[in-house]
Amino acid sequence: MSCVSIYRPSGIAEEPMTIPFPRLRFGRTSSDDGAQTLALNRARLMHHNRFCPCCNSVAVEPLELNDPSLNASGMPIPGTATVVAFHCNGCYHEWPVAAR
Repeated sequence: MSCVSIYRPSGIAEEPMTIPFPRLRFGRTSSDDGAQTLALNRARLMHHNRFCPCCNSVAVEPLELNDPSLNASGMPIPGTATVVAFHCNGCYHEWPVAAR
């Protein structure tokens, strides 16, 4: 292992020390934080409603409004539409999203 000495105007540092560097955030803006929060909330909602309350089946699909975000080509971005209810493919039961 090599030893690197740090030059300072007052001389050479006697004890080793860690030089703090500020954390840099590349490519993230405050709008990304909002989008990340929406994605996390959607994932929590899907996880909470992954079983049918009537038959405990895992064959559950979300029912969404037709309001997804659009990309630059005008195509809908999957997973960005508003989830309003869930539908069970086992017993055909439907239940609304609980307000949390």
